Amino acid sequence: MSTLVLTPSQSNNIIHHHHRHHHHQRQQPATTTSTSKTNSSVVDPLRARYLIAHKLASGGFGDVYAGVRKKDGLPVALKVISKRRMREINTPDGKLPLEVYLLRRVAKVKNVIHMLDYFIHNDQLVIVLERPENCCDLYDFISERPNGLDERLARDFFKQIIQILKDIHQCGVLHRDIKDENFLVNVHTGQLYLIDFGSGAVLNDGIYTDFDGTSCYAAPEWVTCRRYFGLPQAVWSLGILLYDLVCGDIPFADDLSIIKCQPHFPSHISPECVKLIEQCLSIRSSERPTLDECLKSEWLKYPSSRDLCLSLAPRRRRGHTSSSSKSTSSSSRGNSL
Repeated sequence: MSTLVLTPSQSNNIIHHHHRHHHHQRQQPATTTSTSKTNSSVVDPLRARYLIAHKLASGGFGDVYAGVRKKDGLPVALKVISKRRMREINTPDGKLPLEVYLLRRVAKVKNVIHMLDYFIHNDQLVIVLERPENCCDLYDFISERPNGLDERLARDFFKQIIQILKDIHQCGVLHRDIKDENFLVNVHTGQLYLIDFGSGAVLNDGIYTDFDGTSCYAAPEWVTCRRYFGLPQAVWSLGILLYDLVCGDIPFADDLSIIKCQPHFPSHISPECVKLIEQCLSIRSSERPTLDECLKSEWLKYPSSRDLCLSLAPRRRRGHTSSSSKSTSSSSRGNSL
């Protein structure tokens, strides 16, 4: 289990990276090595900057804690990852944790939860992230509406999600774990925010042969061949997520149902919405629409509304499995259809 306890002996090995945050302008983290001492004892740079409170989440990747930045009271989340699970990438600035590298690349994307700091020492990585208030995750938001969202609200959410993906792809980043749990909803404004780049990769046109995302959102080509192209896989996961938004649950619970790809649609789902979902869930990856083609679909031409976004108390989540070390589930909510 990851912890946030940094002993004086460990602190000698800490590398601290600070990401300055000034309203709309973000700068790249500056790298410094912390060996500061006060009264002959090593100062823990993490606890010097942040008050650490209760645990928010726990999973195979590590733990996430709530915290506060001491200098200004800013709410933060601290993601703690065991170094054994930390993937790295070679960059012109040297070797970096891959998740940190991806978060740097999306630092200017509006609707992404951004990195403020990160700390490395000999057995763990701590990433300090924004923690917006008045938010719950999209999983909990949908769970309070077991028959799915009104299509006008789902349409607004889906447009936001597509735009977020277009923006991060423009930055050369592939998220690879698009699902309801990885979006936060501001329950007052209906604004969405993408979180958790721990399964992400650098975007390229080649074939990917690794997948750390959630198994029930995986495309059939991964299930059968353990190979996939990045953008068509993202569109498949969008089809799963759109079904989840309008039906209240995901369509497939296991690999066999993914391969068969025969989703059942409740009668209240509009034909235009069904058509878009079926296009995104095309068995052949080459037949899936691009993100721009999704935006031009008939369903997205109808009116959308955020006025239906109401604050509801989140329920305790039920199971969700993932294909690797993520804290997710093979079947999100119980079948409500």
